[in-house]
Amino acid sequence: MFKSSICKISQLHSTQIYFFGQKFLFLFGAPGVGKGTYAKFLKKDLKLNHISTGDEIRKILKGQAASTFSPALKNEIKSIVESGKLVNDDIVINIIKEKLKEPESTNGVILDGFPRTVSQLQKYDAQKLPVHLVVNLTLNQSVLLEKLMGRRVCNGCGNTYNYCSINRDGYEMEPLLPKKEGTCDKCGSKDIVTRADDSKDIISARMQEYELKTSPVLKEFQKRQKTWDFEAKKGVNDYQNFLKELKPRLDKI
Repeated sequence: MFKSSICKISQLHSTQIYFFGQKFLFLFGAPGVGKGTYAKFLKKDLKLNHISTGDEIRKILKGQAASTFSPALKNEIKSIVESGKLVNDDIVINIIKEKLKEPESTNGVILDGFPRTVSQLQKYDAQKLPVHLVVNLTLNQSVLLEKLMGRRVCNGCGNTYNYCSINRDGYEMEPLLPKKEGTCDKCGSKDIVTRADDSKDIISARMQEYELKTSPVLKEFQKRQKTWDFEAKKGVNDYQNFLKELKPRLDKI
């Protein structure tokens, strides 16, 4: 069992607290690999808080941020985005620090797609926060491209589906379809569409950008002997195998 006593960390801001015994799991994977889906499953099965800084920024802009979030930080993020600027690395780190204070983070956290760059990793390291395990979800590039081109999203609630079926080279991936054709399972909307950025050219560019920015980060984690690669050849149907292999690695932390 994870201990839930709270300790203050002198290296952090005086108001920052996190829970003793927290496990820090980093989850990497190219666009379309299923990282977000696996993160949601892990949050439920391991009782870890799922931290996606992009999601948190969107929540703040919609006024849906957790009550524990610093009002000053929320206002700063809104001001930056509304002025058309990009949220800088220091803000990203502060979002993570705010999330660590949430009760849902007692056992640990899943850092989804963070750090994106070496600069973000350096700023994270400067906070003296740990790196326990880095999970890198992998798939063949042609499979990734096919999956992304089959992706659909509900305009009503953002729920995602996939109309692609893959059965080749050891890959067995079933489509993820709405239970009722053309109708979102979550909100009932019939507005299920292809995302504007899910064209072949844009997807290929995103994959190249991911490799360019993320490869140096993964190489740094590999030097620290913190990485574990998992190829999810069956998509969501591989999750139980993934979890079975992951648990012993977490138990060693």
